[in-house]
Amino acid sequence: MTKFFVPGAADAGLSDAGLSDAGQADANEAAYRRLAELALMVPAAPGRRIRQVAFKVGRESWTAEVGRKMTGTRPEHRRRKGEFTTTTEKLSGHATVLAIFAGTPFTIVTDGESAASAPSAPESSLSAPESSLSTNPILVDKPSRVAYFTD
Repeated sequence: MTKFFVPGAADAGLSDAGLSDAGQADANEAAYRRLAELALMVPAAPGRRIRQVAFKVGRESWTAEVGRKMTGTRPEHRRRKGEFTTTTEKLSGHATVLAIFAGTPFTIVTDGESAASAPSAPESSLSAPESSLSTNPILVDKPSRVAYFTD
């Protein structure tokens, strides 16, 4: 089990040198509240803060975990010499997950570009899975698995 944290919270104007456990906890709380505000979400109570979610986007299966880049897999079906084979392509996101908020939909906040500042691209140049995971925050309708922090 992982204790609650927000990646980079201690770096947000606080020095790691001499930062007590209480100081780190305060930095995490302040950063978590700011992220919730930016995502227009309500901060979860201790014990209900989400560490990880697994979800599907089309044929892709993704995992978002606080403090890590998102990872995923996509099955690839090929026909060779009259036989079908299936391989699994590994996928990875480019941004680190900062916080995950429960709701309808669940909201994943990363250190990537926000939807408002993301460059626009023609619809035909991006597939739905790529475009839905390239903006910040990422909205997930129904996660298949949810794991919580310990507090």
